Amino acid sequence: MMLSSPATSSRVYALLKDDILRGRFAPRTTLIERSLADDYGTSVTPIRNAASQLVGERLLSLHAGGGYEIPNVGVAELRDLYFWHGQLVRSALNPKRIDAKSAVQMAIDPLPELTTPASLAAATARLFSAIAAVSPSGELACAVASAGERLSVARLREPAVLNGVADELRAVQALTVEGRWPDLVRSIWAYHRRRLRRVIEIAAAVGSPHCDDLSY
Repeated sequence: MMLSSPATSSRVYALLKDDILRGRFAPRTTLIERSLADDYGTSVTPIRNAASQLVGERLLSLHAGGGYEIPNVGVAELRDLYFWHGQLVRSALNPKRIDAKSAVQMAIDPLPELTTPASLAAATARLFSAIAAVSPSGELACAVASAGERLSVARLREPAVLNGVADELRAVQALTVEGRWPDLVRSIWAYHRRRLRRVIEIAAAVGSPHCDDLSY
């Protein structure tokens, strides 16, 4: 088997991961390694190496017949992910830590223009990662980032289901900077609860095979 250079492996990994996060592939799509190799201007070996790494990150799954596929994003999977992400973020906001609020304030950057689903998804990931980064637990911050990546395709579809997503995100951001700590915790719970209530529709918008009757 031909070995790929570290530079090629890193480039292909970044390209494949970006394609997954931006929703290029529908759930349960089997990756065609030769086609991806042509797209990325490389051989099949770096594709397989990158895919194996992304299986470890749970952004890809092993296909029963061999190869790799995009994980399913059905109602059950999405409900679990939203709930888990919410639990993780709230765990990072430990009210017993006196310095936590000021640390969150320092970590938050102003939100950019939120005019597209992609900009909303990217801003959401940055905001929650910044909040989680103030936790003394590096594992917790990594877990928030990982769960956020697995929610990326859902976040891209949320504006098709939920009204005022940009305003909602700005409200959470404002509370991290100027609001009272209990209000921030409640707003983050409300953010996740709203999505849990509409999870069937969001899963349908993503294109889950379990929700064909609600697909857009």
